[in-house]
Amino acid sequence: MNKEYLLSPERRLTKEEQSLIWQKSISHVESDTERRICAAVKENWKCGEMKITNILLEGDAGSGKTQLAKALSAEFGLPYTKITCFADMDKSDILGAILPVAGKAGHDKTIQYQYYPSEIVRAYENGWLLEIQEPTVIRDAAVLMILNSALEEDGSINLPTRIVHRHPDFIAVITTNRSYNGCRPLNEALRDRIQHAEKMDLPPIDVMVKRAACKTGCKNQKMLQIFAKVIIRLEQTAKANAIKGVASMRSYFYWVDSVMHRTDVTEALYHKVIYKITTDNEEISLLEQTLREKDLFSELKSIAAYGKGITNGEELEICADGDFETEQSMTDKNTPPAVALKRAKDSNGISDVLSEITKQTERTETGEDGIPIYHELSPACGEKKEEEHTFRKHLNKEARNSIKGSIHEKIGIIVHRPVAENSQREEYDKMVAKLLPVIRELTRKTKPLFEYETSVNFLQNKVYGTMFHAEKTAPADFKYFSQMTSMLILIGKNQN
Repeated sequence: MNKEYLLSPERRLTKEEQSLIWQKSISHVESDTERRICAAVKENWKCGEMKITNILLEGDAGSGKTQLAKALSAEFGLPYTKITCFADMDKSDILGAILPVAGKAGHDKTIQYQYYPSEIVRAYENGWLLEIQEPTVIRDAAVLMILNSALEEDGSINLPTRIVHRHPDFIAVITTNRSYNGCRPLNEALRDRIQHAEKMDLPPIDVMVKRAACKTGCKNQKMLQIFAKVIIRLEQTAKANAIKGVASMRSYFYWVDSVMHRTDVTEALYHKVIYKITTDNEEISLLEQTLREKDLFSELKSIAAYGKGITNGEELEICADGDFETEQSMTDKNTPPAVALKRAKDSNGISDVLSEITKQTERTETGEDGIPIYHELSPACGEKKEEEHTFRKHLNKEARNSIKGSIHEKIGIIVHRPVAENSQREEYDKMVAKLLPVIRELTRKTKPLFEYETSVNFLQNKVYGTMFHAEKTAPADFKYFSQMTSMLILIGKNQN
């Protein structure tokens, strides 16, 4: 723990209180906002009426408000706790509650009552750091009045059993979002009691990169910087166009993590960032347009080749810009490398003697003089492959068109068309001759089920709902059989 900003170093905490002090994680990176708040509170801690004990952190979701509140707990050496406000919050949520307690077995069974303090009261009288999340959603004016009274410099809370006075070390950190559904402007009286306020936005790019590197373990600085620029640009565009969603640090972390697990960069961008901001087509078009204007899509494509490869004892990260990093792994030292290279005899600074590992991987196709024989790709072979690729695309398109308008429309069907010899074709014909009668009979019996949209005909079999869903009622083996037989028929038609 950094003792620079400890507020009461002579104070002795209980074991419970020590366990409530937040411990900074390895991924935590100090921001200018954190240092500014710590310095302001520390400087005024002994200044009597000018003491800073009420702090406001206002910003969008994912801007790091709660993370900062926890970091202040670690810096100040105060136990951390929080409450999350809600619309129907009443006085018992602030003051605590008196609840009935049953008597002990074998003793007087008359019902007794016991007072249970709220988390606010515990923090208030014991001198903890309390995070009050979203007080702007509270509708009951009486609850706001209690909070206003409690946040006075010499404030107090009137409990049903006693009066609790504010502990000298108590710090309230109010965190709230900006203009979200259900949120109202922060109560003027409550805002007036704030002694230090921070407008929470996305941190600078260098801080974003450091946090993401610590959080995800990614070492590709170029990728982290480009992703950070995209997040900042999307956030600015969303605000400028009154789009409700936000591009936050959480989205940034999960985007980086997804790409590190070999998800396509652009695909991960949509699922981890853009679709979290909005799913409206017009708003998505605005976000895409701003990325094109700033040429950020081109920068994303430059790192689209990001990936990992495993060799003997090393994990190799390769980027499109030519950078790479390796990480040693625990593998068998006797395992030959995936690639073994040797230089030509006329190269500088190298011997023409082959190592044992290189000999294991040397090609056997060599000429009389030992020079490897290289085979050029036949143009005819390339044209054939291209023709085969085009035909596969045509088959996939036909297969997907065949299920348009059905409940399976969103399934991305891929037709697998393995190369078959004549002997295999004969075997296929025999198999089809046996299976087709069975398939036709199954089709005849199941087709009417798909045509009805009411549940009346399915009540006898205890299948309820307004539409028949095969994936919920058919056994897994039947679904698999249905898929395979359909593919079998489709392949047969195309081959014939």
